[in-house]
Amino acid sequence: MKVLIVLPATVFANGLPYKTKRRWIMGLALPYMGALTAPHAEVELIDDRMDEINYDGPYDLVGLSVTIGTAERAYEIAAKFRKRGVAVVMGGFHPTLLPEECLQHCDAVVEGEAEYAWPELLEDFRAGRMKSRYKADRFHDLKNLPTPRWDLLDRRKYFVPYLPLQTTRGCPFKCSFCEVPIFYGGTYRHRPIGEVIEDIKRIPTGKVQVVDDNITGSHEYARELFKAMIPLGVRWSCLWTINTSRDAELLDLAVRAGVYHVNIGIESVSQKSLSSINKRQNRVKDYVEMLRELERRGIFYSLNFLFGLDEDTREIFAETMDFLKQVRAPMAFFNTVTPREGTPMRSRLIAENRVLNRMADRYLGMDCLFVPKNMSPREVEDGVWDCFRKFYSIPSIFRRLSTAPAWSYVTQGLPSNLIFWWAVRHRKDPVDYY
Repeated sequence: MKVLIVLPATVFANGLPYKTKRRWIMGLALPYMGALTAPHAEVELIDDRMDEINYDGPYDLVGLSVTIGTAERAYEIAAKFRKRGVAVVMGGFHPTLLPEECLQHCDAVVEGEAEYAWPELLEDFRAGRMKSRYKADRFHDLKNLPTPRWDLLDRRKYFVPYLPLQTTRGCPFKCSFCEVPIFYGGTYRHRPIGEVIEDIKRIPTGKVQVVDDNITGSHEYARELFKAMIPLGVRWSCLWTINTSRDAELLDLAVRAGVYHVNIGIESVSQKSLSSINKRQNRVKDYVEMLRELERRGIFYSLNFLFGLDEDTREIFAETMDFLKQVRAPMAFFNTVTPREGTPMRSRLIAENRVLNRMADRYLGMDCLFVPKNMSPREVEDGVWDCFRKFYSIPSIFRRLSTAPAWSYVTQGLPSNLIFWWAVRHRKDPVDYY
């Protein structure tokens, strides 16, 4: 049995897929699904953004890993294979949150985690009894996970040689705009440290992209993990919360373990706006000092911001830029808040009849899909672009990086800042380059 696993591309509003010859980093979905599939069948992996799909290939089954931003392209790919009589299965965040919609375009969906459901589906397909919906009756304990099949992808097509790895799954927090707590049932689990270390040892580049939603959700676990990573001499990037900076020992261990970049979702510089999305764990009054803790250790960081929250006013954009000037942040991402289907925030907006365009978050761009309380959707969109233009202007890049606390801020930040400067000048969302 031959199985094709495809990561569909994102699409523009005109329906055309976003195609590039290379992309910034490798995600985990393809190599991990390759590992889950390989014991049961011959498997081929395709990143639709960079590779052409052979619709006439000798495939028995096609699996699509689908997010909200790739759903439209996934439906197009599925239609072409099904027209040839090839069965198509969809899994990932979008099929989990909207299984009924996806089933209009495929033969089966896998809801939630794949470790138990996907092998069952493959066996049922082989026996000619595949059902339309598969969902595991329990969450995986994350023991004995297969090693991602990085070897099935061409690493030369990714600019950054950091290979993806997962150490924890889920998040202990429940921000109302985020689908992660929904997908993982509000759980936060971690892998056995010994198994993580063995996976890291197998990474040929010695560079790791930890894809966890929150690697420091348990400081106790993170502390032991970082200690175990120190002898390996690897370099790694991750996501963690800004509150990690409250734990000096943990920061020091992360540095010794080889951390080179952290991405932090601080979301807003307004405490009221943070409360409106149930992100009560963040304390705006502590932001400056907590970022200083990273600077003192030379930890390069990037910050995520959301705009259009219920307590946001037009002043939020200037307040955000003032904050970024104060801290001299090396990198930042600015976004309109786009609550996904199935999240508490999306459900509330629908109940309040404030959703303007349910499809806005399915296409490339930064459209505001709902009516904010204190601004118009256009004001939010224009404010986001204005933040990008100001933050990634040449004078801003020079000011921030010329006074950087560590040389690593320049070597790591300058190439990315210049790419973002180019993207903003051409009215392209810089995040699309990832």
